[in-house]
Amino acid sequence: MSLALTSSDQHQLTALLVALTYAEGVGAKTARSIVTWCCKHHIKAEDFWNNLSGFRVEIGLNEKIVESIQNIKKEHNFYDFMERVAAKGLQLLPFFSKAYPKLLLMTDDYPALLFVQSAMRITDQTWSTLFARSISIVGTRKMTSYGQLVLEQLVPPLVGFGYTVVSGFMYGVDLEAARLTVAHAGQTIAVLGYGHNHYFPKWQSRDRAAFLAKGGVFMSEYPPEFPPLASNFVMRNRIVAGLTTATLVIEAAVKSGSHITASYANEYGRLVMAVPGPITNPFSLGTKALIDQGAVLVTSAHDIVSTLADDYGLQHFSQQQEASPPEKKTDSPTEIGLQAICDHLRARGGMSFTELLHVCQLDDRSLNQFLFDLELQGRISKQHGTYCLKL
Repeated sequence: MSLALTSSDQHQLTALLVALTYAEGVGAKTARSIVTWCCKHHIKAEDFWNNLSGFRVEIGLNEKIVESIQNIKKEHNFYDFMERVAAKGLQLLPFFSKAYPKLLLMTDDYPALLFVQSAMRITDQTWSTLFARSISIVGTRKMTSYGQLVLEQLVPPLVGFGYTVVSGFMYGVDLEAARLTVAHAGQTIAVLGYGHNHYFPKWQSRDRAAFLAKGGVFMSEYPPEFPPLASNFVMRNRIVAGLTTATLVIEAAVKSGSHITASYANEYGRLVMAVPGPITNPFSLGTKALIDQGAVLVTSAHDIVSTLADDYGLQHFSQQQEASPPEKKTDSPTEIGLQAICDHLRARGGMSFTELLHVCQLDDRSLNQFLFDLELQGRISKQHGTYCLKL
């Protein structure tokens, strides 16, 4: 939403929004309605605060909401709450700010205000550059070794192509996706289901500190003191889905938070993707159900990159190749590694991942990246677990 506001107006209205988040029973929709009404009728935030009873009928506020706002007004002015948040070093993104995420603003139930913790300052340019390409990755908290392997194969290439990974920052798939992103110098956004003063579970305090030190961004629609509650996490899922153009589900039960996130993504007109799993894994049932309902079946990072953003990844890769002088290609360590794999495949006719791992003397992660690059270039193919050169 675009509102023509002076800096003073924005400061006042932001302070009012913060105060409203502390009023019991005042949700995002009501808070947005109040601010929008004030702007439409050129009412200053302070005038609204001081004349609430007189504006109640015009705005359409029920008596319970008015009473709730009046209760906090008895002991505070609306700047008190702003100062409390500022003391925590949090950045505030009100829905009328240019720095508010545009994709989230396109949903029907976007938060009126986001509390952001980050070493960087979020601006409108941040969304159009650093976060220009993003994907939500969600899944079960009871991640299996299969889920770990899937993440290790998908996340590094996505980071390489410049994707920001958004998650709900719970243990399991969410947290591991964020960890891998940070480990590969990628950008991650974590959406919390509680205020920034809290950690859930408690031991995640060290993860949050480590992620912040490496450029991670933490968002919440709840004020700092707001505790973790079960209902919050369901609401949090709509933000996870709304921040990106696609949601990828890795390991999930049929009825789970991941399914709720996927439902939000579908409702918002965003892509839903899912990774199939082994039939012996109960968390394969959730992803199978999503695929049956029309989710994009994903078995590689190439599937994701080629589906999103008009094959951006393929174009980007081609441009990089064209920009590199031919005489330097074979001299680079990457090209030497790629050529060595091709030579082994040419000599043997086809090899499994384990066989390539042995003859190439590479670690799992490096070999995965090399094989992904070769598939992307169209130089190799994989059938029934065997890699072969394309003729």
